[in-house]
Amino acid sequence: MRKLPDWLQQDEALAASSKSHQYLQMNINSLRRLLGKMKQTTPAFKAKSSSWMRLVYFVCLAILITLSHSTIQLWILAIFLLAHIAFLPGEALLRLWKVLTRVLFFTAIVLLPSILLRGFQNSGIFLGRTGILVLNLSLFLATTTSVQLVEALRQLHFPKTMIQTIELAMKYTYILGKHLQQQIECVQLRTIGQKVNLGLFGSILGLLYLSSKNHTKEVYEAMTLRGYGIDVKTKTPFRWKKEDVLLLLELIVLVAATTMLR
Repeated sequence: MRKLPDWLQQDEALAASSKSHQYLQMNINSLRRLLGKMKQTTPAFKAKSSSWMRLVYFVCLAILITLSHSTIQLWILAIFLLAHIAFLPGEALLRLWKVLTRVLFFTAIVLLPSILLRGFQNSGIFLGRTGILVLNLSLFLATTTSVQLVEALRQLHFPKTMIQTIELAMKYTYILGKHLQQQIECVQLRTIGQKVNLGLFGSILGLLYLSSKNHTKEVYEAMTLRGYGIDVKTKTPFRWKKEDVLLLLELIVLVAATTMLR
């Protein structure tokens, strides 16, 4: 039986990854999570109500939360929101709790001088309002994807130019993120075993600008060839569901309750 060469029998310790490589990997992981959410076609929780009604509920509830100036008003709004949030899956609830904790922590730091000088009463209401706004936004994002958002805007008959701008912005942001992820991965692979100069990120941003500029030109030419700009009238069906009626009644109750408690 043949013996292995000497260089294969030697034990060599693997070089530990540097802090700069860990920083690159952290950025890559963050980009992957963000792009995964943007590419998601099914929400974390499949709501039975229509997407346009969820959008109306989200906007109206955000206005009510912003205009609330008493603890009782915020308490009523929080109860209705938590009743909806209770149906979300565990993973979505855990993510919501992490985001809520971070937002409230940074908000408390910003409000610390006001709390020390004027007391906790006004600052507490502001903190509560901020937390309920985060809950409202998290509920909307957990039940509505970007595709459903565009569909809801069409059903509500928003201006066509506005809808196209939002849709193109979301798609182009995804493509830009993919370009950035590929460039960071290239830097990571080319600097294995070396220390990465963090000043390299300036070059990455320059390359990202050039590649995105060329890609924008190619996309524009492709859209022109496919007839982009031709006014084609299309109507998106506007349908009511029984869940939409219940959500609308809930919204009317909230508006009436918060108005009476002013």
